[in-house]
Amino acid sequence: MKLTVKCAVVLTAAATAMSIMPTTAFAHGPAAVAAPTALTPVQPAHSVNTAAASGLPARVQARGRWVNLGHDSHTPTKFWPVKRKYKSLSKTLQVVFRCWDGGDRTKINAQLRRVITGNATWPVKDSGWRSCGNGVKNYLRINAKKGTNYVVIFSLEGHKHTVEYWMQNEL
Repeated sequence: MKLTVKCAVVLTAAATAMSIMPTTAFAHGPAAVAAPTALTPVQPAHSVNTAAASGLPARVQARGRWVNLGHDSHTPTKFWPVKRKYKSLSKTLQVVFRCWDGGDRTKINAQLRRVITGNATWPVKDSGWRSCGNGVKNYLRINAKKGTNYVVIFSLEGHKHTVEYWMQNEL
């Protein structure tokens, strides 16, 4: 039984090697057999579309892809003015943020500000107070000016909690 399986593997390997070899003639007995002249491309059994493969809805696939400009988190706090400045690479900029409240109904607010010069900033958009929940993601999206720097400020109403965010550009 094992001998039959080994022979099948050897024959399969030999057949594969023959199909890849260049054009030559092989003599196997009384008649010569010509090897294939060119490799034929193999079509995949199904389409390999990364957007469709990820299971995203069509309306999400129609949008551009998001690129992370930065990610950070902070130990329990009530106010966090992020020191890092983010330069917008496109016309759409968003902050994805979340916190964990442990059931005490803490609320979070994010504010995107445009950097004018140095440390001087101007408010662009405010998320409003949103429930922290248990790590539920919140989104704050703006129409940004390409090449302009932005900063984000987080405020918590209630108790101190961990805050995590991602700054993203749509390309």
